[in-house]
Amino acid sequence: MATKNYKITIAGHTYDVEIGDISASPVEVSVDGMTYQVEIPESTVPQVASPTSVSARATVAPILKAVSRSSVPTSGGDGVVRSPMPGKILSVSVVVGAIVTKGQPILVLESMKMENTISSPIDGTISTVLVVVGDAVQHGQSLAEIAQA
Repeated sequence: MATKNYKITIAGHTYDVEIGDISASPVEVSVDGMTYQVEIPESTVPQVASPTSVSARATVAPILKAVSRSSVPTSGGDGVVRSPMPGKILSVSVVVGAIVTKGQPILVLESMKMENTISSPIDGTISTVLVVVGDAVQHGQSLAEIAQA
């Protein structure tokens, strides 16, 4: 079976999704260039439609539920870590005063049943943590602040 390509928009953010052969599990799924091995129970193997059809978007949803993204682009170099999408804070792995490096995971945000690891955009020291586990956050909301090293 051929690879299928989709453009999926979730909470205003568009993702390029490539889904490998779904006749066997695990299925190789690429989301914005990050590749995942996704286990699909036999009873939920979808029928893939054309990429532009409504049923194609519905087909991809069960697969994306299983994907845990390893990194989500957050902020630029200003040290303010902002939520890339609305969701719920699942974990916070830093405290004020912690030294972090660019790309280091600092919290996990659940959105659309996907766990998104939010990483430090710069090297520095955590100056403020603005959320706690269980907080609901909005797109663009400040989550933490990092003083540049």
